[in-house]
Amino acid sequence: MTDLMGVQVKAVLFDCVGTLFRVEADHELQLRLLHGKLMEAGFVSPYRAFLEAYEKAYAKHFKVRVEELREVSNNIWTAEALQTLGYQADPSDPEIGRAIEAYFKPYVEAVKPVACLRNVFESLKLAFKLGVITNFTYAPAMRKILSKIGILGLLDTVTISHEVGWRKPHPKIFQSALKTLRVEAHATLFAGDDLHDDVAGAKRVGMFSALVAEPGNANKVSPRREVNPDLSLPSICDLKDFLGTG
Repeated sequence: MTDLMGVQVKAVLFDCVGTLFRVEADHELQLRLLHGKLMEAGFVSPYRAFLEAYEKAYAKHFKVRVEELREVSNNIWTAEALQTLGYQADPSDPEIGRAIEAYFKPYVEAVKPVACLRNVFESLKLAFKLGVITNFTYAPAMRKILSKIGILGLLDTVTISHEVGWRKPHPKIFQSALKTLRVEAHATLFAGDDLHDDVAGAKRVGMFSALVAEPGNANKVSPRREVNPDLSLPSICDLKDFLGTG
C-alpha cells in the first residue's frame, strides 16, 4: 500500500478505452458485418435502409445514455432498428447477439494496448487490488479485449456499464466497483483520460483521481474544467513509479 496525501491507497482502478489502450477500428466494416449477419438470420433489408434505421435508433438511445447516464446495449437499438424495418425483433434474440459479436470482432482486433501495460499491472498487483470501470455497451467484447491484452486475470473487479446499467460519471458505477472490492473510496485511486467521466466521476464518490494524457482524451479542449485531478501523468507507464512499485 502507498500513502497518497496521507491516506493509504489499497486499490487502483482504471478506465479502459483511451487509458489502457486505443482502438483503430473500421466502423464501416463493423456496420457491414452487423448487417450481413442479420441478413443471414433472415432480417433482410438493403444496407442503406438498415443503416438509416440503425442510426436513428442509436441517436435516440445515445441521448438517454448522455443525459440520464443509463447504459443501453447494442442489442436494444439494433432490435429497434429491425422493428422500424417491419420485423418482430427481440433484443434477447441469439441471432441479434451473434450479429453484434460480428460487429465487435474488428474492434477487438484493432485494440492497441500501451506498451507498458502488462508490466505495470504485474507490478501494481503486488501491492494493490486492481480493477477497471468502463463505459462500454457490450460487456462480452470488453472482456475479450481485457483477455487479449493480458490483464483480465490480474483484475479483482471488471465493472462495465453494460452490466451495471449506469455510465460514468454516475456514482453508482463507481460504487459498484468499490462494493465488489470491499475497499473505501478514500483508499482508492482511479486513473482515466477524461476529465468529466473519469476525474469528476471518481472524485464525486471520494476517490483520488489521476488524469492520464496518453493514449486518449486528456489533452482535448474541455468546455468545462469541473475539477482538477489529484495527479496528472503522461501515461499509466508512470503510475508504478509514482506509487512506489517500479
